[in-house]
Amino acid sequence: MRSIAIVLLGLAVAVLLVACRGGGEPAPQMQSAPGQVQIVTITAWAGGNPQTERGRIGMLEKAAERLNAQLEREGSNVRVRVEGILDTSGDMARKFVLAAQAGQAPDIVNSSHADIAAWAQAGFIVPLDQYIAKYRDSTDLKDIIPNLWEPMRFRGATWAVPQDTEARPLYFSKPLLRRLGWSESDIGALPDRIRNGQFTLYDMLRVAKEAQDRGVVRPGYGYWTRPVFGDNYWGGDFYQFYVAFGGSLWDPQSGRLTVDREALRKFFQFHHDAIFGYGVTARTVIGGTEWKQWHETVSRGDQVLFWNGGVWQWAEWAQGYLGGDEGRLWDNVGFALIPAGEPGRRPTTLSHPLAYMVTSEKASGRRNQELAFRLIALATSPDLNSEYAVQSKHLAILRTQLNDPTYTRDRFLAATSYMVEHAFFLPNNPDYGRFDATLGRVLLALAAGQLNVDQAVERAIADLQSAVPELVVR
Repeated sequence: MRSIAIVLLGLAVAVLLVACRGGGEPAPQMQSAPGQVQIVTITAWAGGNPQTERGRIGMLEKAAERLNAQLEREGSNVRVRVEGILDTSGDMARKFVLAAQAGQAPDIVNSSHADIAAWAQAGFIVPLDQYIAKYRDSTDLKDIIPNLWEPMRFRGATWAVPQDTEARPLYFSKPLLRRLGWSESDIGALPDRIRNGQFTLYDMLRVAKEAQDRGVVRPGYGYWTRPVFGDNYWGGDFYQFYVAFGGSLWDPQSGRLTVDREALRKFFQFHHDAIFGYGVTARTVIGGTEWKQWHETVSRGDQVLFWNGGVWQWAEWAQGYLGGDEGRLWDNVGFALIPAGEPGRRPTTLSHPLAYMVTSEKASGRRNQELAFRLIALATSPDLNSEYAVQSKHLAILRTQLNDPTYTRDRFLAATSYMVEHAFFLPNNPDYGRFDATLGRVLLALAAGQLNVDQAVERAIADLQSAVPELVVR
């Protein structure tokens, strides 16, 4: 992949360079002979599922047509061409870091907002505030849902533009609840009961155990969480349960990472109870189940009673596991917020926006920053984002999408859009990766029976304090 990227990036060396001079003033565009068009190749990398998330590159390709029309109206002889790579390996962020360190990064990178802090601190990406101020009112940037700008900021600057966002619901099996004796009215009311705090995480465990005790589901199939971890992360899904018990991850004022000892204890207790107390989560689920097996099992809608996943997985299940039959999902699968951890708490969900970032001259070896940003701004439009949202089942990033017919006609998006109102975001902090990996290792040890709850709490806090020197323990 890296060799391909180098070839693609090398194509841009001989083309027009667009730059920003000191003081934030854009440099004038280089001029060629009269009538001669100069082609600037803008390279872009994104990661994702090729069946559902090709639009992360496709939106930029379509935006290039719009930008070229603008440049022609402006009397410029510059035109842009997008050469994009959709990396399906799940390792795009690491590849980007290696490329940026070598000065061979793409002009645009699409990645998790949680990468902003580390990449900004390393000088791989540029702040965008001057460009946002210049192009906001003439583009759809002005209609981005306001709270989505929050995770784009780090140390007082804006480093990215939201490309998609999502929620991570609790899914449940309608056929299995029916076999348990739930009426259609009971099943239909469950999302509202969760939304109102009337059905908690421990209510879920009790229902799952009842289903197992009555032979409705197999032992260990009452509740499934995220299955596997990466080498250096464990998945933001798990933080939903920490937050459901009142935990906080960071202090927005100081930017310091935080851990709440009591919420952490309840978080570990919940997972210990699910595996060893109620016995509704098989010990092999956390850290021992491959994604393909997990998807094949939960997408059927009649094997596992409760599980949590992302809204985008609705599209993956329909297209990748059910032969395009979304109707089977509607017949078999329901969805709701992550329930409150205990009475008096609030339900929650994680919204984890992916974002377009513009790379620095240091990282890419080129000075195409303003053209790259203009491309991103034009890709951020209701028609392109709604087309992508329907294909990938990601939620709206623009207020105008909420009235866009393409978006509003999609039944699943219409039914899940409210979840963003209950969402939290992962912290933008350069130490987040170490924080994340540290907690993941402790949860794996708990799930394997190597630690009890008290030991997990003490191990986690000690390891976090070692890994994150400025950690705040509450």
